[in-house]
Amino acid sequence: MAYERAFVVLRMATGMLFLLHGLAKLQRGMGAVFEMFGDLGLPGWLAFLVLAIELIGGLAFLLGIGASYAAWGLAGVMAGAIVTVKWEKGFIGGYELDLILLLVAIYVGLKPTKERPG
Repeated sequence: MAYERAFVVLRMATGMLFLLHGLAKLQRGMGAVFEMFGDLGLPGWLAFLVLAIELIGGLAFLLGIGASYAAWGLAGVMAGAIVTVKWEKGFIGGYELDLILLLVAIYVGLKPTKERPG
């Protein structure tokens, strides 16, 4: 019982982080985010996909609806962020937060549910 409660708290807190990152992109303006992706050599349309995954995935984690499916999109976003932006900065001050978010997303994606028993 305590294990399940801890999982829910972890899932919801992680969802809040992803949701806030998506909202920050909206506040900054998608033009600036589009440009940042271009500066990284990534196609601009990817900024909109990342935004959608962060917002929808964050809400899915918060509400616990479809979280095990959203987890894989969120894991992909984190893996992409590590490889394209954070890796060259090193672990500390670089990809440490992205790595833990990636691992939590993978855990949520792999955790058995009532609909998908282990």
